[in-house]
Amino acid sequence: MGRRGFTVIEIAISLVILSVVILGLARFAGEFLHAVGTSTTRTVAASVARERLEEVRADPTYPLPGSWIGTAIGFPDYPNMTRITRVTRVTGAAPVRDYTVVTVKVTEPTLMRPGTTVLDTVNVTAVVAQP
Repeated sequence: MGRRGFTVIEIAISLVILSVVILGLARFAGEFLHAVGTSTTRTVAASVARERLEEVRADPTYPLPGSWIGTAIGFPDYPNMTRITRVTRVTGAAPVRDYTVVTVKVTEPTLMRPGTTVLDTVNVTAVVAQP
């Protein structure tokens, strides 16, 4: 006798397989959206750090006689983003040296290291010789 249609077991197995595939795709989509959001924040943080580095270089009172640290909190669309700027002038006589190290660190609460709860930091450092 010919068989028509599917049995209940075949339908149950196909539903299980379909459920596993859909859950896998949903997880992938969630991780993808999180990665896109984090990369956007990281890009903004790197831009904020580079802009500050250029502001320090363009300052007419630069280079400083010693060290300087400054902090700024809040940027457009990122009110909790924090930028710490450290400018250190290094001089010496033996051997003769005169250069400035500018380090800018930017953090944002949503910038987490992948798979952890550790806050990540975007660091930009430049060593500039005496002008």
